[in-house]
Amino acid sequence: MTDNRSLPAPARRRHDFMLTLLAGLYFVGVVLGTVFYCTLDGERSGYIDRIAENFIAGRLSGGFWENFLNSFSGAFLLLALCFFMGSCVIAAPAEAFIPLFRGIGAGAVIAGMYGRYGYSGIGASALLIVPNAVFSAFVLIMASREAVRFSNAVFVSAFGRSAERERPDIKLYFTKFVILCSVLAVSSLADSLITLASAGVWKSLLNC
Repeated sequence: MTDNRSLPAPARRRHDFMLTLLAGLYFVGVVLGTVFYCTLDGERSGYIDRIAENFIAGRLSGGFWENFLNSFSGAFLLLALCFFMGSCVIAAPAEAFIPLFRGIGAGAVIAGMYGRYGYSGIGASALLIVPNAVFSAFVLIMASREAVRFSNAVFVSAFGRSAERERPDIKLYFTKFVILCSVLAVSSLADSLITLASAGVWKSLLNC
């Protein structure tokens, strides 16, 4: 959302570090979600298996707009949470962990797909879950970065030295989130199209 090439070298390094940190937290979340699933007892892992089964059945039997709304709504709620938390001066640490939370959910669901369907579940995940998960993760990582930056700007504006105080640009902040929301909508549309086009194959493969 920001052209890093136009920034001074120290600021550019901070932005690159923040993106790397947030992406790392997401992938740590995926690992934690997978480990969490693998360490559950049979009854609790079976609960996640049923969630995965219901998720796939709903995706394959749902219509285009139903799948779009389901795909869009989950990530949009976290996107909206990032936006509103960005206006809080003490919320930056929590904002940084939103990608971690999303990653835990993705890791647990993909592991549940394997637990319920075996190797067919891995194939279904690669087509029906992973593409949208990657794009939504990108959107949430960017949203978290913008929220952290805006929280820091609000903090400096309220409590920084007089020479450092500058009113945060709320219009620019809002515009960035509108763009991120648009990217999320396009990703959800593509996800719904892929699901609709491949529904027959996966219904027969997964016996849904």
